[in-house]
Amino acid sequence: MILKKIDKKHNLKSYQKYGYDAEKQMAFYLKRAFQDKEDIYVINDLRLEMNDDVAQIDHLIVHRFGFTIVESKSVTSKISINEFGEWTRHYPKYTRGMPSPVNQAKRQADFLKNFLMARSEHLLRKTLIFKFSMTDFKYDVLVAISDSGIINRAKNTDIPEVHKADQITESINNLLSGYAGTNRNLLSLKVNHHFADSSMEKITKYFLQSHKPKLVKYEEEQEITKDIAKPERNNIKEPLKNESEKNTPTLENTEENYSAKNCSKCSSANIEITYGKYGYYFKCRDCKGNTSIKLKCNDSSCKPRIKKKKDHFYEECASCKTSELYFINKPVGSTQEKIAS
Repeated sequence: MILKKIDKKHNLKSYQKYGYDAEKQMAFYLKRAFQDKEDIYVINDLRLEMNDDVAQIDHLIVHRFGFTIVESKSVTSKISINEFGEWTRHYPKYTRGMPSPVNQAKRQADFLKNFLMARSEHLLRKTLIFKFSMTDFKYDVLVAISDSGIINRAKNTDIPEVHKADQITESINNLLSGYAGTNRNLLSLKVNHHFADSSMEKITKYFLQSHKPKLVKYEEEQEITKDIAKPERNNIKEPLKNESEKNTPTLENTEENYSAKNCSKCSSANIEITYGKYGYYFKCRDCKGNTSIKLKCNDSSCKPRIKKKKDHFYEECASCKTSELYFINKPVGSTQEKIAS
């Protein structure tokens, strides 16, 4: 049963489109395999928040024995995985190392387990004999490589989590058959716990209610609204006629983007991003001091970078497939500079 489709995404960068296409491809296979299954639930594009942590799960399958996380990876050429589980992506003219999607999915599984533990007593059916915890269930991970990609595995290396996208549903069915077979084996000393119908209903409902879609930045929102029907004023804030200056975010009044971006030497907000020998950094227009730019992604293994488009600077992460407005250089002599001086 498909409970949630992939959220529609607009104005994607080229590398983001590839990732989006890979997710849509995997969602298609999951729909074909499980849309008529009443005891298997598919939630695509699930974003959960807990404290200061975030997990973006491409595809989550909820079944009787627990959960299976599927991480989609767009690969149009070839990837290699050595005997140590290290990944390399091959491009036409060069090769480059990449974070392990298997480890990424395992971190998401750990997040999911902790996320559910906070509501364990409410989500699980209470019995007089047994007392279950969310840690008693299965948390499997699979990595789906695009159908057009090539997987080059090291000799005699077994990486059971990695498959081509069209093989993922078969892997899920094999996992579930194995768990069910163990429970049917009267000679087996191991029993796989399974959810009651009421628990599965509570858990899937809890996921859908907890989904936190990523907020669209102001500039992206303006581009999106050009291609869709005019939104109601209650849903999307639009600049009122003759009040565009009042409602348009500026350097001094957009707290979310700019409150922490000050000169490390004199604390002035009158700064600009410039490029030097070691990359982009902040230059103070008041004291002429330099401040390094420190980028931090949701995943500690990611390596986000700054991308410039005229006076706008974006923080982009290829691994997480995100691009967010980071800073805007104001013209010399602007209102912001006058206030700062």
